[in-house]
Amino acid sequence: MERKSFIRVLFVYFLVSVLVLVSNLVSLGAVAGIAPLPSLLSVLLLIPLWAWHKRRVQKTSLSKQIQDEPKGIVLSWILALFLLALVVRIPSVMLFGMAYEKTPLIYLVVLSIVVLMKNDASLFGFKTEKFGRALLLGALYYAILGLLPYVLMGVAFYVLEGQLLIEGFNPLPFLFTVPFMTFCVGISEEGLFRGYMQTRLGRVYSQRRAIFLQALLFGLWHFVWHVSPLDFLGMLMHVGSSFMVGLLFGYFYGISGNLTPIVLTHGLIDSFPRGFVPNQIAYTTLQSMPFSTQLLILLIPYAISFAVAFASTRFLIKITLGVEKSNP
Repeated sequence: MERKSFIRVLFVYFLVSVLVLVSNLVSLGAVAGIAPLPSLLSVLLLIPLWAWHKRRVQKTSLSKQIQDEPKGIVLSWILALFLLALVVRIPSVMLFGMAYEKTPLIYLVVLSIVVLMKNDASLFGFKTEKFGRALLLGALYYAILGLLPYVLMGVAFYVLEGQLLIEGFNPLPFLFTVPFMTFCVGISEEGLFRGYMQTRLGRVYSQRRAIFLQALLFGLWHFVWHVSPLDFLGMLMHVGSSFMVGLLFGYFYGISGNLTPIVLTHGLIDSFPRGFVPNQIAYTTLQSMPFSTQLLILLIPYAISFAVAFASTRFLIKITLGVEKSNP
């Protein structure tokens, strides 16, 4: 690996990071919890990366095979990218209350694959074939993993209290946040943890261990939201739930080898619920219930949806993408 190439990758990564973080200093308020300028800039900055990648593919013969490397080298690079991402993620969350490291992270992952490893990005799940089918699969997966829990919670609460938890849906917060949550959050996190990490770990470990390790790092990735103010219980729950999602998405990627569906699912999970209009009276009633009852109403629907998503993953991938692999 050329030292100059590595330095250039770091320079571009930190340059994009500075541009996004500095844009937070221009206060334009917030929509659905997201500042307009940095979120818009984050999406727009993906355009030059896409254009560069397109030219690079046309001019350079990228390898269609990942070179085997010692386990220590693979682990070192995975840890390096993880720590580099945290270097931007932590101050972004601490200072601005939002993780705006996403677009810089996409640059870091793509440049690491194309410039440093000289590999075709499709080897790491960045695929465009059967794109329409992949989007349909992502939407179906979201319906099971994202919408089903709300339906089950709503039904359970209505049976117990005769009240609706959600009164309606306002599309504006969803439409405002879905580009950032999908193109920036979805691509960056799925690209790093499932695409880059799981693919490389799968070269030196079994697929099951690769899925577990990337999910573990994905869980730890979310600790930053509960540092200030320090909330150990909230941190444990967030890290644990993210770990479970990492396992499920890792299982999905291990079978499909395609990031597009779970990028869309990820984006919808983070954006669609922002359009829900909650029934404040019902939520007040829910909060006054015994803790054990609240736990059952909130956790069981997610456990059911997770189980349904896991059980249907292989079938959904087969009927939409036509991919059928052995168990990861």
